Amino acid sequence: MTQVLGLRSPGLRRVAALTAGMTALAATVVLTTLLHTPDETSALASDGEGAAPRTVAAGPPPIAHAALPHSAPIRVQLPTLGVDTAVVALGRTPSGGADVPGHASTVGWLVDGPTPGEAGTAVLTGHIELAFERGSFFSLHSLRPRDTVRVVRADGRIGVFTVYRVEEVAQQHALAHATGPTDEPELRLLTAVNPVDARDPALVVSARLTAVTEGA
Repeated sequence: MTQVLGLRSPGLRRVAALTAGMTALAATVVLTTLLHTPDETSALASDGEGAAPRTVAAGPPPIAHAALPHSAPIRVQLPTLGVDTAVVALGRTPSGGADVPGHASTVGWLVDGPTPGEAGTAVLTGHIELAFERGSFFSLHSLRPRDTVRVVRADGRIGVFTVYRVEEVAQQHALAHATGPTDEPELRLLTAVNPVDARDPALVVSARLTAVTEGA
């Protein structure tokens, strides 16, 4: 019997769909782990395990631009990585954890914190991969000091943030590390290094507001 390549039986299609669904679920669980406080993830690892961040790259923090008023982010651009994607607001799940972006290309802003450009630390989180689709933060590990992150805000301003540190942090400590107190207008980009294994570290990119432009 001749088999036509490219066609799959209903059984194989169901297996492929199930595999994709399980991978997407695993990636969502891992990213959700990042968005809980250490107390909420104590069942996954002890507080002392892997608490010290590992610096991947670092430079001196740049001089900060004056902080901006509150205005929600609507897009984020990473020119070095060729990323330009929508930002959605992330609230809280019924269990109290932060929600996660529902699509590989979407980046989420944690609404419990400041908006990008305000004084304090704003957090944007995204996927490296979701359901076999490359996420917007797939190459986040490639960012280096002096690279820029541009955040388009609802008020028409574009906040330009300059990267000064890239770190790997244990997942159960990632959110607390990313949201440490500061008086400067700071931005953190947060994702999981391995989208399907919660034992691997999180990646935290630190950047500071250094310029503001008006949108087109």
